[in-house]
Amino acid sequence: MYTQVARLLYTNSGVGVLALGSNGIQKLWKWVRSEQNPNGKATANVVPQQWQPNSGLLMTNDVTGVNLEEAVPCIALSKNDSYVMSACGGKVSLFNMMTFKVMTTFMPPPPASTFLAFHPQDNNILAIGMEDSTIHIYNVRVDEVKSKLKGHQKRITGLAFSTNLNILVSSGADAQSKW
Repeated sequence: MYTQVARLLYTNSGVGVLALGSNGIQKLWKWVRSEQNPNGKATANVVPQQWQPNSGLLMTNDVTGVNLEEAVPCIALSKNDSYVMSACGGKVSLFNMMTFKVMTTFMPPPPASTFLAFHPQDNNILAIGMEDSTIHIYNVRVDEVKSKLKGHQKRITGLAFSTNLNILVSSGADAQSKW
């Protein structure tokens, strides 16, 4: 099956690019330190190398029973690049970025998640936009939805936390923005 890159993120540290495929598989490319790239940061002068842990694990979302043509792939990276949270129409999965191991999975659909955002000060808090137009504030540490926000009429298409104001902004397929 041909897989398209559905979502693409730079790591916060600037040393890699993380891609989420339409099949739920994530791949990581890193810039390595070299004579041409002494700091190992992203640059157009050096091609990044695909990176995998020695175990050979792939970061793969559970897509059992999911129609991948209708799924909305979503991905978020923790501020310190330690964790990536993603989904592709199925359960949301939390992966360790060093080992690629699944730390936990949660929130099986329906409704499916459509957008993910880590809280900028707390890697344990995640905003999850849903297909049913709600936003769940989820605490990974206690494996619990702490709040369920309503206000949109259609699925959530974007979420962003302010780093200074303690505000969450959302957008929906209803062409509305909320904060």
